[in-house]
Amino acid sequence: MDKTVCLVTPSMQKGGMERVLSIFANYLVKQGTRVYIICLISAETAYELDSRVQVIAPRTKYRGGISGKLQVLLFLCKQLRLISPASFLSFSEVFNPLSIIAARITGNKCYISNRSSPDRLYSYANRAIAKKVYPLAAGLIVQTDLSKRDAINKKLNKNVVAIPNPLKDFEERDEIEKENIVISVGRLVSSKHFDELIDIFVKADDKCEWKLFILGDGPEKDNLELKIAEMGVQNRIHLKGIIDDIDQYLYRAKIFAFTSKSEGFPNVLSEAIAAPLPVIAYDCIAGPSEMINDGKNGFLIEQDNQLLFEQKLRLLMQSPLLREECVSDFNNYRQRLSKDKICKAYLDFILD
Repeated sequence: MDKTVCLVTPSMQKGGMERVLSIFANYLVKQGTRVYIICLISAETAYELDSRVQVIAPRTKYRGGISGKLQVLLFLCKQLRLISPASFLSFSEVFNPLSIIAARITGNKCYISNRSSPDRLYSYANRAIAKKVYPLAAGLIVQTDLSKRDAINKKLNKNVVAIPNPLKDFEERDEIEKENIVISVGRLVSSKHFDELIDIFVKADDKCEWKLFILGDGPEKDNLELKIAEMGVQNRIHLKGIIDDIDQYLYRAKIFAFTSKSEGFPNVLSEAIAAPLPVIAYDCIAGPSEMINDGKNGFLIEQDNQLLFEQKLRLLMQSPLLREECVSDFNNYRQRLSKDKICKAYLDFILD
């Protein structure tokens, strides 16, 4: 059997989708599979790839619009004809329809993966195209059971499977000493609601014994810096920017807090649980409820209930025993989402 697989993505720049794709690509080549990553927009690669993984990208700049999409379609068709994979897996709701059309043109077997929350709003045109084209794919991978039910209800495809994101490998760093730090990670955008987290943290830490570290960058940075300055808490709340080695902060911190209200499968939350850290997060429509066992490894908070979030965060701050109980089962979580187990599920699905 031909064991050549293509993975199609807009780019391999920094992001949760791209991280998953890099883990899967590296797993595939170790199984003896020839792997091509076809980037539709940019060749820039932010993740370490096995030297046997071949990355292909267009030489011309993506223009957007109908002409840009046509350019992408022609490029993808050309590469699929040259490579002739046993099957290919396309990531990204925006470009999945083009991948399906390319597969119909070239006669290749195409699987697709949706990465966003099922409540994410797309234009009427994008929804109409997906409804017409998605059923033509050989199968659809989503990240959560809720997303699977949503895809089935919308009749996007008859072959839908929910596969969570794989965990990366963790290095044990016993030399790093724990500190009174609450950590959060994410792009500084309004949907992450870091402004709420700042308010909640300040109220929960009424004795001023803790620090809040927020890792990430984005358009809300200036507003958050201004808010921190106006509250006079610059010595307690720190915007750390983009950090390559997030693990060192996960190991230093004692609590992970997450105020995002729209997620597909938040990798940062999953990695915090596996690090391990006690976690507290809003119960947004998809993601956290399939990672957090409320009261066991952390707390799920009803959306917009800032008072309850504050109370539970204060409880975690004040109780070392509770924090220890929350991380007691982290090895089982690591095993459940191990990259070998999850990547095998991906491979079995697209090479069935």
